[in-house]
Amino acid sequence: MIVISKQQIVEQIHQDWLQQPQSQICIAIFDYLICSNFQNLSHITYGSLRKVVGKSYDNRDLLTAVQYLCGDRTHLLEAKFELIDNDNYFEISDDEMTEARETGQLLHPETGKLIRNFEDKVFIYFQPSSVVKNLA
Repeated sequence: MIVISKQQIVEQIHQDWLQQPQSQICIAIFDYLICSNFQNLSHITYGSLRKVVGKSYDNRDLLTAVQYLCGDRTHLLEAKFELIDNDNYFEISDDEMTEARETGQLLHPETGKLIRNFEDKVFIYFQPSSVVKNLA
């Protein structure tokens, strides 16, 4: 396993984004991940990331930055999916989500029944990756 430092991650972000808004967004999110109590970071929503970076950036820039942070280049965030059904929460694996997107069908993890309009009931959230955990 390659050990990477906080400074190397910051340099990588600056190198990849230069003066674009995503550079500042990624650094703000990285700082949030490093400085927060790790137990409070098990369920990071897009809304909580919006609060971290503030309203001075548009949603497209934030989305692009989050995609980058989930990608192989830095891999600071892991995207997770959950089905919310009648106040019950069910984790949906990446494979299940990929298959649902390809086929247009998602089966309920508990009942096995087809979920109509699953896109309206499945939500994304994020967790710090092992890279962040090793730096914390």
